[in-house]
Amino acid sequence: MTDIPPSHSYRVVLALPGVGRLVVSTALGRTANQMTSLVLILLSLRLYHSAVLAGAAVFIQLVAVPVGPIAGAMVDRLGSSIMIAIDFLIVAVVTSCLAALGWAHLLPVPVFLGLILVGTVTWPFSGAGVKALLPQIVPTALWDRANALDSVTSIIATIAGPVLAGTLFGLVGPEASLVAITCLYIVSAILVLGLRGTAPRSATEPIFSQALSGVRYFLASPQLRGLASAMVPSNASLGILVVAVPVMVLRTLHGGPQEVGLVWAVVGIFSLLSALLIGRLGTRGRERWILFFSMVVPVPVLVVTALLPSEPMTFLLAAVLGLCLGPGDVALFSLRQRSVDPAWYGRAIAVSMTFNSSGGAIGGGLGGVLAQSSPATAILISAAVSLTGAAFAWRIPRPTGPGGRPRVTEAAILGEVRG
Repeated sequence: MTDIPPSHSYRVVLALPGVGRLVVSTALGRTANQMTSLVLILLSLRLYHSAVLAGAAVFIQLVAVPVGPIAGAMVDRLGSSIMIAIDFLIVAVVTSCLAALGWAHLLPVPVFLGLILVGTVTWPFSGAGVKALLPQIVPTALWDRANALDSVTSIIATIAGPVLAGTLFGLVGPEASLVAITCLYIVSAILVLGLRGTAPRSATEPIFSQALSGVRYFLASPQLRGLASAMVPSNASLGILVVAVPVMVLRTLHGGPQEVGLVWAVVGIFSLLSALLIGRLGTRGRERWILFFSMVVPVPVLVVTALLPSEPMTFLLAAVLGLCLGPGDVALFSLRQRSVDPAWYGRAIAVSMTFNSSGGAIGGGLGGVLAQSSPATAILISAAVSLTGAAFAWRIPRPTGPGGRPRVTEAAILGEVRG
């Protein structure tokens, strides 16, 4: 695809064939994801009175990690749009089952966690599908802009999802909230079907061999390994906050579900502004700096919020987190795309993305255990973990191959991995 001068606006990106549909589908699907996450946490705290169970609902997402390589291979073989739609439709079934069983008062803890497990297993299908499809339908020169738009869909979801979830949960209860979420997933699946990328599909190897080759590609890439070393602790820090902040708002500050939703909406609003700004400025050559500062800057605010919890400090923390998350996401997406050969987008990105996300699941589980007795302690540990991620982000190597991509040799992919 011919490069386009980077001076063009975001409207040029949205006008590219398929981009608008992908952006809308992704925004709706991620909004549904955000709503689901908050509804499940609030449901755990209201119905089961357990922050530990709320953490378990996040920790269970760890099962998606071993699915990542398989999902990536299936994306490369079957196409991104099909895999995205499959995930959205499966999660729609799961959320409708949660709603029906909740209404019937037939939702014991094992069934609750079992359904979450089923809905989580297919998450890499849509996660890898979107990340693999976007760089195929957007010219290289516009990747920062496209990644900013992709980040904006996450941010819109972060704004709208918690507000909708908190409001619906407070007004009509968890079951009706889950029905609304089901509808969003179905619409998202319909919108994305039929979109096609440009990367060649590999169908000559058995699916498990393709999956294993994706793992080997990941291990052979210094950039992908470096990103993982930084993003696992960074996501763990955020995962702790996903559970600890609602517990602090509800129990320490005596707020309600609407206040919890508003806190995360503030995160999204400031992420939106910062992501659009960094998308215009560009990230090439500055990715490590951006990732480093996105992990360091929130630390002092986390410490103060833990030691002096109050509603104003909580919203200040949300604003600072948002300002840092937007640029960090754009830098992460762009560096990862520049580090992967197009023929490996599905497999390599799926492995990288799901491995990185393991930090969020681990952090959520840890946050639930810590927040049960002390949300402040959980937030302090989140600050320490974020600093650890920043230290690793500083050491991420730059891509060195043609076009900014690393030189991952065939020998390395086949297993002769150094370092």
